[in-house]
Amino acid sequence: MYALQKLAPAQFPGSAFVVYEPSSKEVAAEGALIEDLLSTIDYEPRVLRSLAGKRDQLLRALYAMSLAGKHLFLVIDEAQNLHAKDLGWLKRVVNWLNVHEIKVTVVLFGQMQLCSMHQSFMAEMPDLTIRFMAELIEFRSLQDLSDIRAVLASCDEETEYPQGSGWSYTEYLWPCAHANGFRLASCAKDVFEAFRLQSGGAVDSEGISMQWIAEALMLVAQESERNDVPGLKIPREVWERAIQDSGYGSRTPPALAATAAGRARSARRARAQ
Repeated sequence: MYALQKLAPAQFPGSAFVVYEPSSKEVAAEGALIEDLLSTIDYEPRVLRSLAGKRDQLLRALYAMSLAGKHLFLVIDEAQNLHAKDLGWLKRVVNWLNVHEIKVTVVLFGQMQLCSMHQSFMAEMPDLTIRFMAELIEFRSLQDLSDIRAVLASCDEETEYPQGSGWSYTEYLWPCAHANGFRLASCAKDVFEAFRLQSGGAVDSEGISMQWIAEALMLVAQESERNDVPGLKIPREVWERAIQDSGYGSRTPPALAATAAGRARSARRARAQ
C-alpha cells in the first residue's frame, strides 16, 4: 500500500490518493460510510445532516481533490470489513466521478476473507465483482532463501531513503560500509537460517511474513549502524537476537490463525441462529 502511495503521484501527476480503513460493523449505513470518508480526507466544512447533503459534499470534495490529474486512487485497507451495501454505495460514487471525467482506481487490501467475499459476489452480484474485485492477488509469505535475498537486494539497490537523496536504505544506514562493497543481500543465508532456527524449522511450511523481516532489519540496523566501517559483517548471532527480540517466537502461525478465524465465524453464525 505504501509503495502504491509513493508511486501513484510519480506515475500519475496530480492524482488524488485516499486511504480508507472501514471499521468492523454489524449493520451497513450509507451516512456512516460517507462521514468516515469525509473524515478520512480531512473535510473541514460542517458536514450536513441530510443524507443527500452528505453525499453531495463527498462527491464534490473528491472531485476537487482529483481535478488536477483527473485521477483518484481509492485504497481500502482491511476491506474484509466492508458490506456488500458499502460497495454498492461506493459504486455510485465511482460512477458519478467517471461521468465527470475523473478516472477512479480502486484497490482493496484485506485478509483471507476477501476470497470468500469474491466468491459470494461472483455468484450473487457479479457487477460488484467486476467493478471492485476483477483481479485477486495474494501476497504470500517469503518462502525460501531466494525470496529473502530479493528483499534484501531491494534495500541495497531499488529503494531510496530519504526521498530524493539518491541513497538506498543500505547506503543510508551504512554509508561507509556500502561505499566499500557491503550489501545486505550478502546476509540472506544467515537471515534465512536464523529464522529457521527461531521457528524450529516451521519456516519451511509457513514461510516468513514481511512484518518479521522488517522488524528484524530495524533492530539489526539499530544495533549495527554504529559499526559503519569498511569490511562490515553482521554475524548470524546478531540476526538471531534481533528475530528473538522482535517477538517472532510468539507469533500465531498462519494455519492456526485461519483455524481461529473460522471458529470465530462459526460462533457468530451460531449466535445469530
